[in-house]
Amino acid sequence: MTINELLGVALKIEGAGYSYYEKLSNVSSGTLKDLFLELANEEREHAKIFEEILSNFKDEKNLNLNEEEIGYLKAFADDVIFPKLNIEKIPTSVKDAIKFAIEVEKDSIIFYNDIKMLVPDNSAIEKVIEEEKKHMKKLILRLREDDEFDIYSEGSKI
Repeated sequence: MTINELLGVALKIEGAGYSYYEKLSNVSSGTLKDLFLELANEEREHAKIFEEILSNFKDEKNLNLNEEEIGYLKAFADDVIFPKLNIEKIPTSVKDAIKFAIEVEKDSIIFYNDIKMLVPDNSAIEKVIEEEKKHMKKLILRLREDDEFDIYSEGSKI
């Protein structure tokens, strides 16, 4: 796996995050809809950042990467991240939808922390990591805000 492929995984993560939040916003209302739209737009911006980083590696497809680290990242992507990204249906409750989003944000942070060490100028990846942490915080606060989510909660069309 090359750095380009790892950055491609990051692009897929952000694209799937955008799609997930977009779907949630389409079936939500009020402040919950606003939250999901905000997160979707931020995931789109993260994808643009990874596209820009990737464009800087066109001539460096095969940097000397530690095989053990690459093996771990590939396994993490294949076994942890991609199964979550291939979700066809969104969860049926708001609480489950938010919990799932928190899990994906957490996995993204772990993956990005590992790939940032492989990129010479990792300030852009650091920025994405900080924004993903903010996403987690917003989602956790929303989950705590009303610990009695049920099918009658705001945005319960999910």
